Amino acid sequence: MKLRNFVLFGSMAAVCAAFTSCSKGEELFDSGYIVAQQKSEYAKNFEKKYGPIDPNQTWDFATMEPISTLPSTNYAGTRGDGDGVETPVSVELLSTSKMSIEKEIIDYMHENFKPGVNNVKKGTPFYLKTQEQTFTIVPFYQGVASYYWELWMNIGGTEVQIWSKNQNVEYKTADGEWHDLTGNNGIPDGAVEVKAPTFTYKATKDKSLYFFLKVWTGGSKSGDEDKIASSLEKMMLALEGAKKPANVPADNEVTIIGCEDKNSGDNDYEDLVFMMYGKPTPPIIPTDEIEVPETKRYMMEDLGTTDDFDFNDVVVDVEKVYTQKIYFKSLPNGGFEEDHRDPKVYKGQRAIVRAAGGIYDFTLTIGNTTWSKSDELTVGEMLNTGWGGSTIYRTGKESELAKFDVTGWIPDDNNISVTVVGQGPNDGVKTIKFPKKGEAPMMIAVDKKRDWMSERSSVPESWWY
Repeated sequence: MKLRNFVLFGSMAAVCAAFTSCSKGEELFDSGYIVAQQKSEYAKNFEKKYGPIDPNQTWDFATMEPISTLPSTNYAGTRGDGDGVETPVSVELLSTSKMSIEKEIIDYMHENFKPGVNNVKKGTPFYLKTQEQTFTIVPFYQGVASYYWELWMNIGGTEVQIWSKNQNVEYKTADGEWHDLTGNNGIPDGAVEVKAPTFTYKATKDKSLYFFLKVWTGGSKSGDEDKIASSLEKMMLALEGAKKPANVPADNEVTIIGCEDKNSGDNDYEDLVFMMYGKPTPPIIPTDEIEVPETKRYMMEDLGTTDDFDFNDVVVDVEKVYTQKIYFKSLPNGGFEEDHRDPKVYKGQRAIVRAAGGIYDFTLTIGNTTWSKSDELTVGEMLNTGWGGSTIYRTGKESELAKFDVTGWIPDDNNISVTVVGQGPNDGVKTIKFPKKGEAPMMIAVDKKRDWMSERSSVPESWWY
């Protein structure tokens, strides 16, 4: 990569020249001397890796675009519905099987949920409230969609994977032949029957429940990193007027849910359609208050080594948090649609630590607030970076290593720093601040949708444009 025509700041060049005779392994006990040398080595290695840096290059790439989401408690309460605090629960999968979906249902979906047609008024954004009950989920229809996804649910703060695209779905054509559902074309017009998987769960009493897709925009799970679309971002609708399959027990209630595989703007909600049924199903509750955070994601290097550019030693989301009331109006068929929203209400600032890839203790200073890794986490453990083949949780509750309120953060000033306490005499105590123009960055700011790298995988050159 070329960061336009780089010229090193004179001060950094001077530091480089001053310490070229010193190696990182020498027994130097002057902490400031050690840290200056490490920063000098880092700057040289960064330039060697990515090319010259333009003196006007800045390192704040965040737009802080607001994203509507569930309140931080993973609960969207209706008026007079309690304090909204839930304890994560264990969700029990009772059984799996297959269900036959008749031609009438398939034809109805093809007629009423055509690709590219805006179907937003055929449903309502929602969450559900479980009772002490059993319910079944059936992904019975799939339209035209280009991406690989997984269907997940969040029940009382616990995330559960249900199904992945095309998995265990068959359709029969007019010639009597059965075919496995593959690729991106969905169930074809000529299908006369579908065999869809069913997943039956036991729910605990009074827990909120919502669904979301994990979408891989590269077309497969090995492609680009996953992006999340949840019901409260209007990516899922409870569909009104959809027909009930004949094989659903007569005394069961049914909710039909349509999904978008990404926010493409077509709002056809036919990329995946699944149903829930039970006696009863969890009741649909139109969301009347959402949280609207404006987030800046900071990714940092701790100078444990000077040639490591994965920017995952500290990953923290810092947010200005707003809430917003949404009002719905009833439709003649018993459904709902959005009527209007109140102005956003400012609720304060918070930080969420997403990853901690360093093995040293560190202290974050964000505005007027400080927080140390040793306060809540194991100092010597690499957390949520894929170290040793472990899974990286980039979304959901599992990636919240710590969450705390913040005051005094000024997004435009990026008044955030991290102080790292090394383990040996050559490590020193390093304070890393947001870089000035033209400096080799040890901290960058990006949008929340930008995922961090796995351990020792350098960020791509395209990030710096």
